Amino acid sequence: MTIHKQISYLYAFFGVFMLGCGAVAVDVAGEQARTALITGIAGGLLALVAGHFLNRRQRWGFLLGTAEAGLLTLLLGWRSGTYFIRLLEMVQEAPEPNSTQTAGMAFLLTTAMLVVALLTLAVSVMFAKQVFAETK
Repeated sequence: MTIHKQISYLYAFFGVFMLGCGAVAVDVAGEQARTALITGIAGGLLALVAGHFLNRRQRWGFLLGTAEAGLLTLLLGWRSGTYFIRLLEMVQEAPEPNSTQTAGMAFLLTTAMLVVALLTLAVSVMFAKQVFAETK
């Protein structure tokens, strides 16, 4: 199996994972998870599109997937840091247990999305030369 097909499957997994995280965020946090839902839907659909076109040997699919993984790494890193600081402040103030649980779940979901986006970006960058040789 060629490397561009394997990377396209990685993008498909990334897309499904992002969609799933958006759905779980809405299930856990309800209305408060609107940004997680938007990030999950937009990121998931873009990754699925990138994976589909990379599977068809379209170079721009690889460029789209790599750029998306890079942008989501930056965005989710910022959001994860913000949630972490907010969670630390909530723990110091001794708030209601329910709000701490919701903030904790938001932090964990955002961090999981960040880790998968970072790994997708790393794999894309590592194999960029081979993908460019195989695609047009």
